[in-house]
Amino acid sequence: MNLTKILFVVLGIILVALGIVGIILPILPTTPFLLAASFCFLKSSPRLYRWIMNNRFFGPRIERFRSVGLTKKEKISIFLFVCALLTPIFILTDSLHLRIFLILLLTIKAIVFIRMKTAPSPGKEKSRDLDAA
Repeated sequence: MNLTKILFVVLGIILVALGIVGIILPILPTTPFLLAASFCFLKSSPRLYRWIMNNRFFGPRIERFRSVGLTKKEKISIFLFVCALLTPIFILTDSLHLRIFLILLLTIKAIVFIRMKTAPSPGKEKSRDLDAA
């Protein structure tokens, strides 16, 4: 295994760890870390790529994001949930650095949600099918 593949494997493992932390801490975006990890594994290790894509927790999340994205309602509810969790910290802290960090995290999360693919709402998808018939 050459140095580039080793670096991709190490980076992929770190990204999976960050994705796991993102599942627990909603201030971190889980899916982008898992997508980046799958890319790293694709470039370095077919075995690790198969593992992440066939993993019962990570695989469906990656595949769903790659194929359809999140609905607008999911994006908004996740973002509001994160805001609700971070607002007390923002209000209760006197640290300017922590406040700036929290604003940056929310900004990054908003940019990620805006740029990601938006899936049609389940009800809208059915109505489109009826219009086509």
